[in-house]
Amino acid sequence: MKHDVRFAGRMCTVVVVLSALFWSPVRAVAHDGLTFTVTAEHPYAAPTAPFESRAARLPGLEGEDLDKAASSVPTFTRSIVARGNTYKFTMVGSDPFVRNAPKVVVPMKIVPVRFEFDGTVLDPTLPSPDCAGGSSALSRVLESPIVKLANYGDGKRQYEEEIRRLEFWSLTGAPGAINPGYSVRISASVLPTVTVKLHGFPTLKAACGQLGFFDVNAWDSMVRTQILPALRSQGVNPRTFPVFLTLNVVLIDGDLNHCCTLGYHSAVNAAGGVQTYGVADYDVSQLTSPGDVSVLAREVAGWYDDPFANNPTPPWAHTGQTASCQESLEVGDPLTASVHAVTMPNGFTYHPQELAFFSWFYNQTPSLGFRGWYSSAGTFRAPARLCQ
Repeated sequence: MKHDVRFAGRMCTVVVVLSALFWSPVRAVAHDGLTFTVTAEHPYAAPTAPFESRAARLPGLEGEDLDKAASSVPTFTRSIVARGNTYKFTMVGSDPFVRNAPKVVVPMKIVPVRFEFDGTVLDPTLPSPDCAGGSSALSRVLESPIVKLANYGDGKRQYEEEIRRLEFWSLTGAPGAINPGYSVRISASVLPTVTVKLHGFPTLKAACGQLGFFDVNAWDSMVRTQILPALRSQGVNPRTFPVFLTLNVVLIDGDLNHCCTLGYHSAVNAAGGVQTYGVADYDVSQLTSPGDVSVLAREVAGWYDDPFANNPTPPWAHTGQTASCQESLEVGDPLTASVHAVTMPNGFTYHPQELAFFSWFYNQTPSLGFRGWYSSAGTFRAPARLCQ
C-alpha cells in the first residue's frame, strides 16, 4: 500500500485571501498537480484548550434541488407520523420496510488532504508520530471497521452496515424479519492526495504531534466550488461518496471560542445530479476525544441516514453535543462522547462512535432497534424527549 500518494495529471492552484475569518477566492491557475493555497490577511492565534469535538451541520438540499437527487447514491424515501406530525425522510440504501430488499454497495472515495501550515505539515498519508503508533491515518482507516469486516454477532460486516441492520433489527435480524439478508455496504478506494497550503493560520503543540486550525466556511466553499469539480476526472460523481480525510486539523466556524468541528457531511448540486460528500479528521493529538475513527464513523453514519442533510425530526436536545433544540436526523450528535471498542486483525483497537437509532428520533414505541434499544450500545433505552 502506498502511503505517499502523488497526483499524476492536472493540478489546480487556488489562491484565497482571508480577512480575519472571512475569505474570498481570487483565481485558479493550472499546474501539474492538485494544490490549493489559502492566506489569512490577519493571522490569529490558536484558540485555548480544552476543545469540544463537534460535528458541523451545514444547510441541506431543499425544494428544486431535491428534484435532482434521483441522480445520486442509491436511496429510499418514506414518511412517518411522529408526535402528531408527518415527516418525510430519505436514507442511503434499499428500503428495509420492503420484503427482500436488494443489497446495496456504494463506492466511497477516500481523499487524503495534506495541510501545509507555516512550518507544519499534517498529512494523513504519512506516518503518525511515535506517540500515535507510527502508522499513517490513511492506513489505519483502511484497516478499520469502517472499511473492513468484523463479526458483531451477526456475521462479518462493516461497522455502518451493521449499525443499519441494528437500528431496523425487527426488519433485518429478529425472528421472522422480512429482510434477513439486508445490507448497505461501502466499497472504499483511495484517490490522490489533495494539498492545501495555509499561510497565517495557527497550529498548536499537542500531547501527540501538532493540531492545526482552519475556517469551516472557507474550507467547505473550496470543496464545493473547486475540489469536487476537479475530482470528477478521478471518478468522483453523484453515484459515489467522497470523504475528505484529514489528520489533526480542526475547523472553526467564525468564532475562535467555538472550537472545534472535526467533521461533517453535506450535499451540493453537481453535473449529473446531487453530490453527497463527507469530511472527517483522524485525530491523534489527544487534545480532542475520543480520536481515531470516531469522527469518520459519525459522518459516514450521518450520511447513511441523512445523505442530503435535510431529514426533519421532532425537536430534541440536551444530549451529546446538542444543547438547544435540534430537528434533524443526525445520528451521531446525541452521543458524541460515547464509543464502541472494536479490535481489528491489525491489533489496533478502534473507537467508532455509538449512534442513535431511527426510532429514537421519531418516538417509536417499541423501538425497531436491536433488543428494543434506541442506540447501538444501549445507552438510550427510551425515545428522545420532546424539546420545547
